[in-house]
Amino acid sequence: MIANDGATLGRVLFYDKNLSKNNAVSCGSCHQQQFSFDDNAALSKGFEGGLTTRNSMAILNVRFYKSGKMFWDERAATLEKQALQPIQNHVEMNLSLAELESKVKAQTYYPVLFQRAFGSIGIDSVKIAMALAQFERSIVTYQSKYDQVKQGLATFTAAEVQGEQLFLNAAAPNTCASCHTPPMFLTSEPGTPFALLDAADPGINSENRFKSGSLRNIGTRTNLFHNGSVANLQAMLTAAPGRPPIPNHTVAPPDVQNLLAFLNTLTDNTITTEVKFSDPFK
Repeated sequence: MIANDGATLGRVLFYDKNLSKNNAVSCGSCHQQQFSFDDNAALSKGFEGGLTTRNSMAILNVRFYKSGKMFWDERAATLEKQALQPIQNHVEMNLSLAELESKVKAQTYYPVLFQRAFGSIGIDSVKIAMALAQFERSIVTYQSKYDQVKQGLATFTAAEVQGEQLFLNAAAPNTCASCHTPPMFLTSEPGTPFALLDAADPGINSENRFKSGSLRNIGTRTNLFHNGSVANLQAMLTAAPGRPPIPNHTVAPPDVQNLLAFLNTLTDNTITTEVKFSDPFK
């Protein structure tokens, strides 16, 4: 469930650097609104400049993962369980739950926010996780050209039409849409053959597979896949000298531009500027 007061509290918590040991890092440090709640680096800087071991996954449309599992390796069963792990991670924010509760209680602006969200000024880590999850679930893209076309308010170009057909039908039955299912372009059942193989990171249950992220806003994001090693969408679709093609992602050269054209229709620029998702401390 998402309520305005709960999401509002979650928004403040999401951007509050008091949730880190040195008051220098927030959830929003690694999931930046201007980058579609992703980061523009392969690995993100956390507590005292330490680098995360995986790329920061964009948190767009997370409410639509039916399994509820979070992180690249799906180790968190729910978004609420995910929300507290970066706070406790010694590289990212480095707080114990007791320290987290103490620091949040020390901020004068929280009692009224917790009262509105939960009917009580009582503050604990369970409520903090619930509020963060509500805010994250509220971050949904629905104002892209793709959405306008499906509502009959716009029309695809010829290239975009061909790109959509490739996306839906090429290489059946293992099409792009198999793992990135419209309309949110995600799945809760990532398949092994589609992973970017990484000797240092075997992913979910050590099965060489990873969570399939939403392709919404993929055209504006960089440092793709779990280790951030793929520069951008063009690089993902195009084989390059010295770099083996990504399994089941590289397409025939004549098809690249059409597929790019379609995937760029998934960009919702409003998500990067809407005040309700922005940093309230600025």
